[in-house]
This record gives sequence, C-alpha cells and structure tokens, in this order.
Amino acid sequence: MDIFEQLVLMERTNQDAKWGEQNHSPEIWLCVLIEEVGELANAIQEYRFGAGEKENMGDELVQIAAVARVFFESGRRNGWL
Repeated sequence: MDIFEQLVLMERTNQDAKWGEQNHSPEIWLCVLIEEVGELANAIQEYRFGAGEKENMGDELVQIAAVARVFFESGRRNGWL
C-alpha cells in the first residue's frame, strides 16, 4: 500500500469517527464531492498566488479520494451501485 492509499484510509477512519456511517443519495454525495473539489481549487489558487502551502493541495486531494470512496461504499450498501 502506498502513502496515498494510507492517507485515504486514515481520512476515511477520521470521517467515520466524526460522522458515523453515512448513507446519502447520489445527488447529496455529488454535492459533498464537488464541495471538496472546490476546496482543492481554493488551495491551488492560494498556492499559486503565494498565500498557501503545497501541502494543502495534497490534503484536499486525499479528502476528495476519501469522499469518492465513501460515495462508492454508500452506493454499494444501499443498492444504487
């Protein structure tokens, strides 16, 4: 398992600890995912113009991957995937 996969699994553990098992509809998951992508866009802009650290971009990418994973898991659990 590479570092990215480890970080994604750690983020999933943190999400579950914070929110518990989540079982949203696809459109809600899409909104959550888009919100995370927006945070990445903000981190990129801040880095590009000198107000942010490159690590913030990596953190946001990990969160996007973790949300995509739970989106998939939720769909499998609830029968819409």
